[in-house]
Amino acid sequence: FGSRPLAANFHPVGVLLRAGPGACSPQHSTMGNTCCNPGAEDAEANGMASGAGGAAKQQNNSISKTAETRSVPAKAVPAGAAPQPRSPAGGSSAVGGLDFQMVLLDVDQAEQLAYGTAFAAFGSGAESGSVQLDCQPLRDFVAANSACPYEELDVELLRRVGQDGEMKITLAAFIQMLRDNAVAEGKVLERFLGLSTNGETIDSQECRSGLLMFKDELGGPDSVGEGRWEQVFDVAMSDAGAVVSMEAWTVYCKTVARIARVVHVVKA
Repeated sequence: FGSRPLAANFHPVGVLLRAGPGACSPQHSTMGNTCCNPGAEDAEANGMASGAGGAAKQQNNSISKTAETRSVPAKAVPAGAAPQPRSPAGGSSAVGGLDFQMVLLDVDQAEQLAYGTAFAAFGSGAESGSVQLDCQPLRDFVAANSACPYEELDVELLRRVGQDGEMKITLAAFIQMLRDNAVAEGKVLERFLGLSTNGETIDSQECRSGLLMFKDELGGPDSVGEGRWEQVFDVAMSDAGAVVSMEAWTVYCKTVARIARVVHVVKA
């Protein structure tokens, strides 16, 4: 230090080490507090702020660090990335917001929406309401979502061609074709004759049991699920009496099949 006089409150390191616990005031004896605060001259020599100025500087530093932590930008989503799927609590992800109960309530409207959405994705001409008969997405959809055999698809499509002479199929004809081919009528008749004792009617309970067995002949995955088939049968047989005719059985089978196919398409 040369000839410079020591500050009045400056304590050499050796003195502090020998001072022992009694050198610290009681209020600074807890962990984390500073023992023996430096004087103003010592603080200035070590680049430290004292008093209220030091406290303000420490507070500003703390605020700055907090701001830096909070200002870290969120991870950016790459351009063109698909949106994350909604959680089940966020509502249905089915086509146009369709859910199972909506399909049960109005299967006609559900078909319009579900099959109309599919038709719009068939490519050239779909935006104007008609596509060529050789449209491959159209053919694949009918084969996968109806009882029409693929080898009979050309004949079935030709039956739906409009009167204008163009070899095209309209949206309305497409939807009607799926409705008409929801089930194979031969299988419907065969199942009825297996249930009936007189070849003309079956009782209502036998009809319900028959529908439960008939659903397995629809083919494809069971998108309805075991816990919901009873609701489908309730809707299909809403007008059933004590006995069911062959004609009524046929209508019930088609209704069950139409509901099941729409539920599969929209994943309701």
